[in-house]
Amino acid sequence: MSIFSNEQHSLMRGKLTQAIKDFSYRFKRYDVNYSMAMGHSPENIDMSPLSQHIRETDRFIVLNHNTCVVIFDCANDEAGTKAANNMLTRFEGTFFSTPLFTSIVTASNYENVSLMMDELFYLLNYAIQHNMKNILMGHSQVIQKQ
Repeated sequence: MSIFSNEQHSLMRGKLTQAIKDFSYRFKRYDVNYSMAMGHSPENIDMSPLSQHIRETDRFIVLNHNTCVVIFDCANDEAGTKAANNMLTRFEGTFFSTPLFTSIVTASNYENVSLMMDELFYLLNYAIQHNMKNILMGHSQVIQKQ
């Protein structure tokens, strides 16, 4: 069961699909890898100040009032995880005791963009359902899907 309604999920997925078009093209055409990290807070906060802490080549996307995605350009699993953990540390420093649930995926681990987005949302839901606050959930951390 998803924490987002079907309508919310559809709207967020549509925004994300538009935002990653350039990254997806560059990955297919030139093998330029990228990672996506998604963050969701159960509290109503403005996460946009975090956009000041990304590289110019990365992209910060607000999906709804308390859910965002950062696309890390030219990032493999290791670089994407490091960058996402740095963002998590920035979040904790800015919002203190506010919980954040996060997930991360890297393009080279998936056959296509649709599967990658499915996994990004799945991992976020997994983190929320298992109350894994302030822990970055990657595909290697979930042993068996329920």
